[in-house]
Amino acid sequence: MNIQIERPHVEALIARFPAHSGLSSQLRFGDRVELDLAHLSGAEFDFLEELYQQSGPELRARAAQLATLRSALESQGKRFEAGDLEDVLPALVKYLTTDGLRGWLFTASVAAKALPYVVTRFDYVPASNDEAGKILVELKANAKGTLQTNLMRIMAPDVVGRTISEILAAKGFLRETPALIEAFDAASEMYFDWRGRYGAQFSGKGSGFHAEDPNSTHRDTDWTRKDVIVLSTSGGEARLVNDEAVLSARNLTLEA
Repeated sequence: MNIQIERPHVEALIARFPAHSGLSSQLRFGDRVELDLAHLSGAEFDFLEELYQQSGPELRARAAQLATLRSALESQGKRFEAGDLEDVLPALVKYLTTDGLRGWLFTASVAAKALPYVVTRFDYVPASNDEAGKILVELKANAKGTLQTNLMRIMAPDVVGRTISEILAAKGFLRETPALIEAFDAASEMYFDWRGRYGAQFSGKGSGFHAEDPNSTHRDTDWTRKDVIVLSTSGGEARLVNDEAVLSARNLTLEA
């Protein structure tokens, strides 16, 4: 699995571990690099986690993601074979429910905020003459002002040689941990604090999401494929205004 690392942290990683000096070539084309987690040693993982922990609330959340992802990839559970797909389902249910906190699965992308999903349905489709066997996991998240549904499909090739946590990580999800929930709660508290300040101006950097203006006379379909907005291509701060008052009523539950 690959992760994206910003320029300051890449340069610090190279300075501490010169074996990664080849990453500097990627910086000629942008302010971040993509690195396969398999190429990081334990000491390098520790170094990145420490950097993120020392870099403010947003990156502390990323440190929690990285630590959880590392734990998932180093898990010592049962490794499944191609013929074990039917056994994966009860093992998956047990993995998600044992000592659960809120029953959430977080997105595993270290390049973005960890978005929590709730598992709403499991299905097992046995193999037949017409189709291969598969496990279907329906997930829902209340995010971006609407109810989002994600369908995870697990097939026989996805489980070969992997533990349950590795299967989920390969699909882009991590089981909840106290650190991930703490980071999410802190981000939610900040969001709701700012959400009520209609008309307030502030500075921001990174990326955001496109939301349609319900008062607009036309609809822009350019955002239907990818709704991510880069606030500043140079990595600097952008001037913003809180105009959430114009957005339509939001879904407040997981019912749709």
